Amino acid sequence: MAKFSIKTLLFASWIALSSAHRKDSSPIKCPITLWGGVPSNATLSLFDTNASPFSPNYTKGMNLTWSSILRFPSVKPSRFDLPSDKAIEVTINDSSIFLPGGGKPQIGFRRAGLLMGNGSDASNVGVKTFHWSVRQDKEMKMNLTHEYMNVWHERNDYAGNQFSINAGVMLVQDKPTDSNVSTTGLDRRLWKILDRDNDVVWTTEIDWDGWQNFAVTLDYGNNTLQVYYSSGQESLKAVTDPLPNDNSGGGQYQIGMAKKPTETLGVVYDGFQESNIHEGQIYGGIFVEDSSGGCISK
Repeated sequence: MAKFSIKTLLFASWIALSSAHRKDSSPIKCPITLWGGVPSNATLSLFDTNASPFSPNYTKGMNLTWSSILRFPSVKPSRFDLPSDKAIEVTINDSSIFLPGGGKPQIGFRRAGLLMGNGSDASNVGVKTFHWSVRQDKEMKMNLTHEYMNVWHERNDYAGNQFSINAGVMLVQDKPTDSNVSTTGLDRRLWKILDRDNDVVWTTEIDWDGWQNFAVTLDYGNNTLQVYYSSGQESLKAVTDPLPNDNSGGGQYQIGMAKKPTETLGVVYDGFQESNIHEGQIYGGIFVEDSSGGCISK
């Protein structure tokens, strides 16, 4: 008889519950690999348990719970949350200092990232599309004199990412060396999609008033990356061609905020962070789908 972990069974129940709420009118048309939609009846305490679609333990400040980090903002659902899922907000403050196992506190960062997958799950093979929607909280704005990493697929060796979306002033250590958007891609007011080499492959302005929808397709067999984008309730459109990208090594999908320091040499353990920060990013439409055969939910 096959054996299943409690986490596996709970996650299957989460997908079943969420799928039951989705109707034919939903733009989600492809098989789901990882599901991070938040049902309208979900409570914050759920995210502290194994019933959460995200890790209840990572990646967050020491001694903090997800129920104290997350909020349910009063905003309309994103395109991929309709008809009955809701948005969730990830926040950071002065206590958002991560302590990795066996390491020391990463005092350079202020960080909270909802973590999906385990690094060797099905989102690391074949052709997969990573979806998220984001909007801004005008009461908890980013300080764009810092560099932020907001969504990323972190490599299993923790030495970088297969892709990320960044905002703010990029650190000298992170500036791209071979970008097709030259210095325009370094504007603090732009979202910047970065590839494995930290090269900026596409940018768009941060919208301070509405939803912005993103998707990144990783083709693991052909080692390519392709970006899709739309605003509001509009359908996603391809904004790049499939671009060369080393997708090897496996990784985990994180959604949240990693605020990097200024005046830093090593980024992780040194640098300046102002005190009394209260910042947040509102997310929706979080999922990974199987795009074999070219299937992309738009």
